[in-house]
Amino acid sequence: MMRIALFLLTNLAVMVVFGLVLSLTGIQSSSMTGLLIMALLFGFGGSIVSLMMSKWMALKSVGGEVIEQPRNEQERWLLQTVARQSEQVRHCHAAGGAVPRAGH
Repeated sequence: MMRIALFLLTNLAVMVVFGLVLSLTGIQSSSMTGLLIMALLFGFGGSIVSLMMSKWMALKSVGGEVIEQPRNEQERWLLQTVARQSEQVRHCHAAGGAVPRAGH
């Protein structure tokens, strides 16, 4: 029930913001150019916000935390395993990059 309420509230908020931006910028929503500009702004804006929030939301939803320095043997094992598997994948795909962050 809470998910549905949040979904509806979010959609209502997006519609209100959309209406405010249209009225403040003077863009006519009936014109195709205005509609494309608004779609561009909201599309990119939504994607960027989603990308910036995704790691934080994933960690909070499972009550996790990123392991920077291992505090015990189990965390040390986890970091070493992630580093080893990352190295194996890089050799298989010939792609560079940093070792993924691990958490529990």
